[in-house]
Amino acid sequence: MAVLQSQTQQHQNLQIHRLPQSKFIDADDEFHVGPISCIDVLERECVSVGEDGRVNLVSFGGGKASYRRVFDSDGLVSYTAVKWASPMEFATGGLGCSLQWWDQRRKPGEPALQFKGKWSQNTASGVVHSIDIHPSRKHTCMAGGSSGTVFAWDLRWPQQPIILSGVGIGERPSQSISESEVWEVQFDCHLQSSNTASVSSSMLPVMMCSEEGVLAVLEPGAEPIELLEEPCAINSFDIDKQNYSDIICSLEWESVAILSRS
Repeated sequence: MAVLQSQTQQHQNLQIHRLPQSKFIDADDEFHVGPISCIDVLERECVSVGEDGRVNLVSFGGGKASYRRVFDSDGLVSYTAVKWASPMEFATGGLGCSLQWWDQRRKPGEPALQFKGKWSQNTASGVVHSIDIHPSRKHTCMAGGSSGTVFAWDLRWPQQPIILSGVGIGERPSQSISESEVWEVQFDCHLQSSNTASVSSSMLPVMMCSEEGVLAVLEPGAEPIELLEEPCAINSFDIDKQNYSDIICSLEWESVAILSRS
């Protein structure tokens, strides 16, 4: 593992080149009110979600951009994560450990499917912080959120999530490798599932990172594989798409960790 520490001298020597500002969206149109929680880009279209409960699609190209409102909950729902599945479909997540599936062709203007978790702790609502879509089975989503919870959502059984870690969604808690916020999840193509007897064995293992400083690989019916444990939060990570054994993580202590798996 190599750790790259940021230094004040490096900050002083850093030159930032800015392109001329382009006014893509008029503020008077109230694109979003308040923070934009998450965006995802596919080809020449970007989907954005916000704490205001709005879902927008931005089309860009040729130096111009336009947007259209997909949905506005009028503040009744707060969205915190979004991920494209196809040019016409995407998934969103938010408060209450909720997930929504949007299909612009079959059901424009509203979610085609919804899941709202029964959070087992009454002291706080669950929040979905990150979503990933299975690379070859778009009907399978992975979500990570509050209290160390990581679960799979299969659109064929939308009310029966597969819990991999966390306090649990439902009546009984599940084994948890972390009890803090799960900031990011990604399907892990480095290893095929080792649990061939599992009904969900076709689902790839998933990698997660948490506020407790844990980077681990999870799959149903198997022991978690802990790749890294830091004394600070691991805020995000990415897996090299050309070489799945390489991982890069961003740490809370202004550093980057680079790992290579055998």
